[in-house]
Amino acid sequence: MNRDSRITAFLAGVYAPDGPWWPSLLSIAGEKGSVRRGRPTTFVSICWGVGGLRNIQVDTLTMIHKLALSSLAIVALTGCYEQVLVPDDESDGRIEITNDEFELDQRVSYPESDVPINAPPAAEANGPAAAGPARAPASISLTLLAEAVPPIVAGQPVQATSVWLNSESKAVVSYNLRGSAALGALDYFIQLTKKTPKLLSTAVFLDTDINAVSMDGTFAYAAQASSDVALASPAVLERLRFLGNKFTLDGNLQAQLPSFAATSTVSTGSIIYATSGNAGSVVALDANDLSVLGEYALEDARWVAWDQAGGRIVVAQGTPGRLSVFEEGVFPGGSMNLIATHSFPGADVAESKSTVEIHGGKAFVAAGPEGVQIVCLDNGQIVGSVPRPDPASVGLDPSVVVTNSVTVQDDLMFISNGEAGVYAAAAEDSFETSACDDPQDVTVLGSLQFGLLQSVNHVVYRNEYLYVAAGLGGIKIVEVELN
Repeated sequence: MNRDSRITAFLAGVYAPDGPWWPSLLSIAGEKGSVRRGRPTTFVSICWGVGGLRNIQVDTLTMIHKLALSSLAIVALTGCYEQVLVPDDESDGRIEITNDEFELDQRVSYPESDVPINAPPAAEANGPAAAGPARAPASISLTLLAEAVPPIVAGQPVQATSVWLNSESKAVVSYNLRGSAALGALDYFIQLTKKTPKLLSTAVFLDTDINAVSMDGTFAYAAQASSDVALASPAVLERLRFLGNKFTLDGNLQAQLPSFAATSTVSTGSIIYATSGNAGSVVALDANDLSVLGEYALEDARWVAWDQAGGRIVVAQGTPGRLSVFEEGVFPGGSMNLIATHSFPGADVAESKSTVEIHGGKAFVAAGPEGVQIVCLDNGQIVGSVPRPDPASVGLDPSVVVTNSVTVQDDLMFISNGEAGVYAAAAEDSFETSACDDPQDVTVLGSLQFGLLQSVNHVVYRNEYLYVAAGLGGIKIVEVELN
């Protein structure tokens, strides 16, 4: 029985005043259909009462789908049942979506292995970052819960570039291809705080690098560099919809940005902010249709962050290092309201990543050769720093030991240092509750030993879980236990 005849039979059974609607309901609900490309995805809502069926509503969205209803258990004389019939694998020739969980499971493993912390060399332990009270590495313990290898795109392994957490239990990971060709991907994970996180959906892009990603409850927003010659410039922000915890092409949109590559994006709910590098800008877009609300030209704009408590949008720029601070949600004359610019040392390597997180009114900036810089946003004062690892001590060329990402919560900090890997550090007081202009004394605990680990591009630490975008090493999910 095909999809249309199933729906027709379903409706005929339930709407017949004297007809046997319960058998029809149960038989249709328990059946799974085959993949039909180019057909609608269906939403079914059924309500019943003591006198029989009260209401049924069937809505459709035009997209590729797989009709699949889980078996329906009638548990009360009155109630409602709703089911979203999620899409299956889709393709438009440029984006290919895989929603087959069995296939995706092959990329994920669950080591549940200890992650040792190697104490830093004596010279680093006694350096500026060790000025505060030391915490022994044994004060935290780390367990590698899960890791996922990168997807293969057009025969090439791509590298993990960023992680965005929507809540404690969901995340999107972005990927690009090292080199001149443009290939990318997005992975969608759920159950992050359980022992077995699940990869539910993957979208690969055959003409696009994805340098960073953000998400809200409905869409993922990808900061891209496209090879499509029909575009006015390669920098693009593209959205991809979630439906039933899967990616779908329905509602897919692109917004053109200036310059050669979009470098970052952040969702504040109704507004999406994105940056593009070199001769680029910070751009604010309406989440409904990606129309431009405001734009402000910025050279070498590398990362955008939302200071939710302070009502500010903060952009890290490079060559030289600067923070441009804007009033959130204000767009005079289609521009943005710049309220401050603060300088910081570092971020002077061309075409590098420099992430920024905001906590307690302070910007935690990954400043390349100058390690981590902590800047009070109220006055621009640098209130703390953590140097990058000494390249000689780790046996690497200085060009590949650059601090490109930093993340903090409470009194813990994790830092990605390119090919030198991930480092842990700690403060005497909480980064989040200490005053903006309080000196931040930070102690380096050591480097995390993952075994064979490629260059790390991004780290996010939330709710005692660490997420590592480990380049060609894919994504790693680490449980952090505070002893």
